[in-house]
Amino acid sequence: MDLSSVFESKANQLFWQAIDSAHVDSSRPQTVIEPGQAYFSVRLCEMYLASARKLWRQVYPAVHCYVSTGGSETHTLGSPSQFMQLGDANLDRIANLNIHLSGPTPYNGEAVTLMAGLFSIPGHDSAKALIDIVGTLAALDPVAVGQTVALSKLVHSGVESILGLDQATLHLGIRDSFTPGANPLTSGCFAGIAAPESSVDASQLWVSHGRLLQGKSAASAVAYNAHDYMLIAIDRIDARDDWQQLGDLQEARAKLTTIVADTQFSVAEKRTRLAALWPAFIQILGDSPNLTVPDRERIASLISNDLLKKLKLQQEGNPFLKAA
Repeated sequence: MDLSSVFESKANQLFWQAIDSAHVDSSRPQTVIEPGQAYFSVRLCEMYLASARKLWRQVYPAVHCYVSTGGSETHTLGSPSQFMQLGDANLDRIANLNIHLSGPTPYNGEAVTLMAGLFSIPGHDSAKALIDIVGTLAALDPVAVGQTVALSKLVHSGVESILGLDQATLHLGIRDSFTPGANPLTSGCFAGIAAPESSVDASQLWVSHGRLLQGKSAASAVAYNAHDYMLIAIDRIDARDDWQQLGDLQEARAKLTTIVADTQFSVAEKRTRLAALWPAFIQILGDSPNLTVPDRERIASLISNDLLKKLKLQQEGNPFLKAA
């Protein structure tokens, strides 16, 4: 049974809606993400499983997220080992998890599909071991996993095996598709609540410090506990701060830095060698599927400025060999 079949057979789409931006604290702004201009990432801010306290001795909670856009897809599974690190107290509420689910992913205007489920999984040893293994793999660098077909297939099949267990219970499932115009990709906080939409008053939902609250006003709102829920954040990211870890850039960038560090060549010779390699580096940078156009330009400027700075220091000579 594939993942879609598991979800279709067990999921029940209930309340799923973006929280009014006026009801969200300033740390979670709501803005439309323009194609080609930014990245998006998906995080699990908080979850609430009403049956967790009663069932903890028999089952483990697991949050699965599937995100696809263009030709890429990612799977993430929150494993029991992550939750156990928080201790055994108050297991009915695990707040402010801020678990990374997906991204940063360049948004190019193609449809983005988000599917997430809050499951309870039977806690016998084999199921727990499988959850831990897949959770560890799914938490790896999404770029590296995506480039390794074998690992990607292992994560996918492992998730299907876990969620396909006969005793696995989907407490809440959400599915959404974002497309320009009809349903634009928007940053902000989204609440999935295990209750019919008609029974949830969205005007009384608030988000403060990553927690879902309910009340007539922000000042009087209290923690939401009427139903199981997940609070998911879609974040807009203008620039990647992890670009140096991208595998498709590391080798090309290493060639440039090796030239600068080579003591066998003069500064003039290094400039000539760097000039010869620079077009190829720009091509690799431009072909990277992990970067937006504005970020490619920013990174090229950062690297060129850094190389020029190092050459200038070398040109000025070793300050420790000069008389005071």
